[in-house]
Amino acid sequence: MIKWYGFLNENEEKISEMIQWLSTHENYKGLTTIDELLNELDAPEKRIIFIDKSISPNFYSLTMQLKMLDPNNFVILIGKDLKEADIRLAMRAGMMDCINLQDEIELIKNGLLESKRHIDFLKKQETQAPSFAQKEGRVITATSTKGGVGKTTFAVNLAYSLQRKEQSIVLVDLHLQFGDVAMFCDVKPKKTIYEWVKEDFDRKNRNVQGYLTKTYLENVSILAAPLRPEFSEIIKPEHIRELFFELKKWYDVIIVDTHSHVDELLLETLELSDEIYVLTNGNLPAVRNTKLFMDTLQSLQLKAMPQLVVNAVKKDDPLKVENMKKILGVNVLTVLPSEEKLVKKSVATGIPFVADSPKKGLSKRFTKLADACLERHASLIDEALVGVGGRK
Repeated sequence: MIKWYGFLNENEEKISEMIQWLSTHENYKGLTTIDELLNELDAPEKRIIFIDKSISPNFYSLTMQLKMLDPNNFVILIGKDLKEADIRLAMRAGMMDCINLQDEIELIKNGLLESKRHIDFLKKQETQAPSFAQKEGRVITATSTKGGVGKTTFAVNLAYSLQRKEQSIVLVDLHLQFGDVAMFCDVKPKKTIYEWVKEDFDRKNRNVQGYLTKTYLENVSILAAPLRPEFSEIIKPEHIRELFFELKKWYDVIIVDTHSHVDELLLETLELSDEIYVLTNGNLPAVRNTKLFMDTLQSLQLKAMPQLVVNAVKKDDPLKVENMKKILGVNVLTVLPSEEKLVKKSVATGIPFVADSPKKGLSKRFTKLADACLERHASLIDEALVGVGGRK
């Protein structure tokens, strides 16, 4: 049974109507202090707790306190004049929902019923959690300092190359504001990393499986980026740590696509990675930024040595690979030739080119790279991988 509690101004007309309806159809109790709630926390039941912004302006701290007391506490913010800043604070604190008292009472009731159905679903998920299957998954991260160098294309096609080697793969889209991994695989996620953080992170028995999106290949799944850019603000480094910990139990390889700016989330991801592939191309600005990035990564003394991937190389590029080696001062792991038509078709259809056109030179490059990954000696890749080869 779900219990309903409220720190509410019961003199407000719509709140009064809502309480009357809850008292008739559900198990509702009004509260005035946290101590009253503490007396109710003995039973491991799910609880929905309303916070009225008008009487609890510091709702962020109160919500954090309630979530720390018991992860079974699901909090809903209520207010007449909820602004975008209020909603963002609510999301960061882990609130379940926000109710605007300017809405019609029937709309509010429907929202409450939806919250109840959602918690019932979570309870069902807990009882049907998959059996434990310990693996020793590896984290491979594709990163760069500049957008448009092909990180997402690289991550998706590497995933599909590795699954051919009988590896179970999960693609994690940490380009949190504008991630495209799901689109590149032609799937529409219903749940994302945002829902995992909100709904599953604080549970004792986590079920990250329930938040993944299946692709048409049985052993490739996706943890998609949030569906709205503002939802990314609740994702913190501690979430990334626990996420990788959970995924490594279930998958052979976790491939991570990242955004193109250095922040705490990226640094945490790189710190936890077993292999790091830094992508660049033959454009001078990209090379300059890559040089700064590689110097920074080397100073961090990460457990994984960053490997350089030069992508979309053309024979007439003014900056040759040999010159790039001298500028960057590092070895190049592999060079991937430019195949614009092949890549554009892949993006348009949502089918990775390694699956759709396995005989193309670029696809064969990914097959060799997958072999090197599995041997866990990517830094010792044969010189045959370096250079613009692979004819159509």
